[in-house]
Amino acid sequence: MNTSILNEQDYYRIVYGGWLGKNIGGTLGAPVEGVKELLELTFYPELPDGPLENDDLDLQLVWLHALEQYGPGLTARELGQEWLEHIFFPFDEYGYALTNLRRGLHAPVAGWFNNPFNNCMGSPIRSEIWAMAAPGAPETAAHYAYQDAIVDHAGGEGVYGEMFFAALESAIFFEKDRDRLIEIGMSYIPEDCRTAKALKDLLRWHQEGKSWTETRLLILEHHGSDNFTDAPQNIAFTILGWLYGTDFEDAILKAVNCGYDTDCTAATLGAILGMLLGPEGLPAKWVKPVGDRVVVSPPIKGFPAPKNLDELTRRTILMGKQILAAWNTGIIVHPDLPTSWNRLGAAGEADKTIRELWERKVTSNLYLLPQGTKSCPDAELSIDFGTDGPAIGVGQRKVLQFTLTNRSLTPIYGKIALDLPSGWEGPTPLEISLQPDESFQWDTEILAGAVAAASHELAFRWTRSHDHAVWAVQKVTFALVSSSRWMVWGPDGGAGKEMYVPGNRVEWEKALGLNSVRLPADGVYRAQTTLTNPVERKLRLIAAANSPVTLKLNGQIVIECNETLEFMPAYHRAPQEQWVELTLEAGSHQIEVEAIRNGCPLEVYILPVALHDTTSPGPYYYYTDILLG
Repeated sequence: MNTSILNEQDYYRIVYGGWLGKNIGGTLGAPVEGVKELLELTFYPELPDGPLENDDLDLQLVWLHALEQYGPGLTARELGQEWLEHIFFPFDEYGYALTNLRRGLHAPVAGWFNNPFNNCMGSPIRSEIWAMAAPGAPETAAHYAYQDAIVDHAGGEGVYGEMFFAALESAIFFEKDRDRLIEIGMSYIPEDCRTAKALKDLLRWHQEGKSWTETRLLILEHHGSDNFTDAPQNIAFTILGWLYGTDFEDAILKAVNCGYDTDCTAATLGAILGMLLGPEGLPAKWVKPVGDRVVVSPPIKGFPAPKNLDELTRRTILMGKQILAAWNTGIIVHPDLPTSWNRLGAAGEADKTIRELWERKVTSNLYLLPQGTKSCPDAELSIDFGTDGPAIGVGQRKVLQFTLTNRSLTPIYGKIALDLPSGWEGPTPLEISLQPDESFQWDTEILAGAVAAASHELAFRWTRSHDHAVWAVQKVTFALVSSSRWMVWGPDGGAGKEMYVPGNRVEWEKALGLNSVRLPADGVYRAQTTLTNPVERKLRLIAAANSPVTLKLNGQIVIECNETLEFMPAYHRAPQEQWVELTLEAGSHQIEVEAIRNGCPLEVYILPVALHDTTSPGPYYYYTDILLG
């Protein structure tokens, strides 16, 4: 192996510069987050004593804590646990992923299922911790970025955005050329993903000599989204600032003045430039107002967060030393020897293991056996929930696909079975034998019982035999959430049709068999279900729609939106015309929804969430104990 040396003082200044740049950019962009117009910022807004709180940095403090707890073997499973313990943000994909995690789902399924925000910026903004903890090892940084992003963005552009930035930033330790760094980052994402396409066009427009404002408009025209947090446009804005900026100040101002997800674009570019320039290369006028402080948002809690950038840097480096050794990178952090990089061949290019991550199915979860194994497992178990995800309705049938693979060096044999909730029906146990690297696929149908619940716990049971006797039993528990039952009607009237909804979207087209052959008609679509609330509570009831929408609660109109608004099914920022706050008695309530289709497929999400003011844990969280159907 070729050994590279990273001088510890160099390591410190690059990491400190990155965290300082992150604080500067986040503080600049936070006050104008979500403004879609071309901006004219020239400096910070009026600040309190120090930097502004920002989820761009907050979440990475939790990931540092996760690394300290679980070590270099950290995976999406442990990161999901960190969300449950320490993160109480309701924002967009955060809120949906937390809902899934609270109901017992795991990544990547938890980040994909019922999540309309997996193409957004929540994960690309979390890349620096992985780059700094894997300095000069972009493939390792991209691996951690993938594990992180699939918790709340699986199957979406958010995953690719985080892998792109993590690889690019890790490469800064051995490469300083801007164009080469962008090239390295792009090698870690699929060429045909939306993020890669936006970046390719950005680079071409810059080379053609178009101004930064012309390029901004072209990005929005070809890669834009009404949702200001959509990742491809914002990642392009971040790199736009880098391409067109003449220095640190000019670069972060151009990025932020593109508008949209401004705290993210400015914070990420600030981190990149801070890593390249070091703290001594950042202008004093930008450094002085934020200083060395770390400010943590109130919904991030329950762990020892670093008090300042120096502590954050030193703790990051401590974990980086462990990761470099554990991953056998050939990179040594040395207190005295000068930095010397010895990377042969196509340094920084994504290898086969990274490309395999792009192909992993988001409808299935993978388990290494025995559970707790991080590498070299004896067996692998894949549970594929299918395109409808891990949901099942009362009395509904569902097919689950289990694949057990022998990863040991010897043949194994035994019995596989499913442990089901009381009142459910499923397959009888099955005896199997597997040679090394042989797989057995078990497609099995289950029938749910008559009792609805927020989630149901099941278990795959592998009973290994030896010499015709039971040797060991391993159980892998997993959850299925309740589908909701609706009656739906199309604009032509007639009898209603029953449908099961696996998430929160009322899918009229699917229920009524409408497709490219049998085209859906415009007009009024209706749906009806029962909402069951276990305790009296105040809540926000949302009918987020891309069309005019009306919601009746027990026959009374409580939401009446007569215009088409920006579709925003977020717990905390759905349009005001599409939600109502009320006190809901315990018991069953009738919900009726009407939506007016006008030329495009209907998207309507029904969401019962908490109010802003809660005693614990945070605002606008989803009430998982409220059932629909």
